[in-house]
Amino acid sequence: MAISTIESNSRQDFIVWRHPNRDIAVGSQILVNESEEALLFENGQLLHILKAGRHLVESGNIPGIDGLIRRSIGNNSPIRLDIWFVSKTVSTDYKWGVQLQAKDTTHQLIVPVGSYGSMLLKIEDPASFFVQVVGKKVSMNKTELKEFLIPNIERSLKDYIADKIKQGKFDIFTIESMLEEASASTKRSIGKAFERFGLKLIDFYIQSIEVIGDNPEYLKIKASLADAASLRIRAKAASETQGFYQQERTLDALNKAAEKDSNVAGNLISKEIGGNIFRNQESKGLDGNIKEKLASLKDLYSSGLISVAEYEKKKQDLLGQI
Repeated sequence: MAISTIESNSRQDFIVWRHPNRDIAVGSQILVNESEEALLFENGQLLHILKAGRHLVESGNIPGIDGLIRRSIGNNSPIRLDIWFVSKTVSTDYKWGVQLQAKDTTHQLIVPVGSYGSMLLKIEDPASFFVQVVGKKVSMNKTELKEFLIPNIERSLKDYIADKIKQGKFDIFTIESMLEEASASTKRSIGKAFERFGLKLIDFYIQSIEVIGDNPEYLKIKASLADAASLRIRAKAASETQGFYQQERTLDALNKAAEKDSNVAGNLISKEIGGNIFRNQESKGLDGNIKEKLASLKDLYSSGLISVAEYEKKKQDLLGQI
């Protein structure tokens, strides 16, 4: 039988590939690239793992196959081996996406949530990976590995969200602010699971967590929150504008008085300054507190949590304290 060179000729997306030639002549060579390891099997039993380099198939050179070589020479027959090439390159091609149900603790909504992201992986222990993941397949590509790992990501993300719900800290309207924390938590969880398969998780990213579909209750609350935020902004702007115009009118009156009588202007200025100081000191705490209560009351009404009658009654009670 002719002496040959055995090496990986798989496509770029394959991470595990079995060489099609099982009959190896003594004197042949096995070429393992820098980013690979080669696993030698006989009848399903792992004999040896070859690191990067050129390995001659001859007596005493490769541990575990000397008996096969002696039998081959005695019978004048080739050595029968399964040679698997395993890529150990770190890959960024593992993009993932999952869907799950989540209950919002603030508004008590159950909504479908979608999440997607990416991860960096490498095969750290080829023998463990082969036995637990590859099994009887003749090859495995990145897509197949991703599909194998997706349930682990989904389970870990569910556990994270369930823990947040238990703590009362899961709000679907501020869910995007949780991405960094959720990424770190899920990475720790699935990293341990991946180790059991001979994999090393280099990094893990959640790029988005968002509500899927057009849930009417979700859209209603979202619109109410947007309206409430808009009202607060407009109320603040109106308050600042009112103060500005009041000062403008006062200064205009003082200027006109000054043109007629400087003494009158001086008295007006003294009264205005003194009155402002007295009013600011007297009403700063009370008015500020009432304004906050009125704003909160408005939010409750806008969110549909209280009726019009309840809102008007409470508002009048607060205004009566001024």
